Amino acid sequence: MRAFQLETWEARARERYRRSSSKDPERSRARLIVDLTSARGIASVVEWAGGRGVSVAFTNRRDAGIFSPDEKTIYINSTQTFERQLFVLLHECGHLLVGSEKPGAHHRFKLGYPSSDDPSLKDKFIHRCAVLEEEFEAWHRGHRLAKKLGIEVDESRWAELKASFIKSYIKWTMKHDDYW
Repeated sequence: MRAFQLETWEARARERYRRSSSKDPERSRARLIVDLTSARGIASVVEWAGGRGVSVAFTNRRDAGIFSPDEKTIYINSTQTFERQLFVLLHECGHLLVGSEKPGAHHRFKLGYPSSDDPSLKDKFIHRCAVLEEEFEAWHRGHRLAKKLGIEVDESRWAELKASFIKSYIKWTMKHDDYW
């Protein structure tokens, strides 16, 4: 897999700024700063993940992001803004830190993603609750990782994105009647 090329990402951000700055210079400049900061953050997280034997692939997959422990790869949807890609990447690294797929992982996550292929659990409310709990934990650990790596995170935008994703997880958790 190709290495993350920070210079390419910075050039893309500057080109987007050049094309849009005449319409709304102040807004375009603010977006450029967020894009450049996010690209540097992504570079740090990609390096951190690589140090743990996990590669990061930027694709146009439908999902915002997915960590595949079997492939040792985090997939990030590259059609998102740089900042959203950074936040989703941090969240997926949170899953890596949770380590639910590893032997000896904390018991509270065992009924979640590791049980996704178990037909006796897959559609059970207890499974969906364990997945929901891991999702909360992955957001928490991703945020801590950002702090540890010295990555600036806009707390308001982080909270908004996290809430949006958590809302979708809760809807998924409650989708069946077996929770009564």
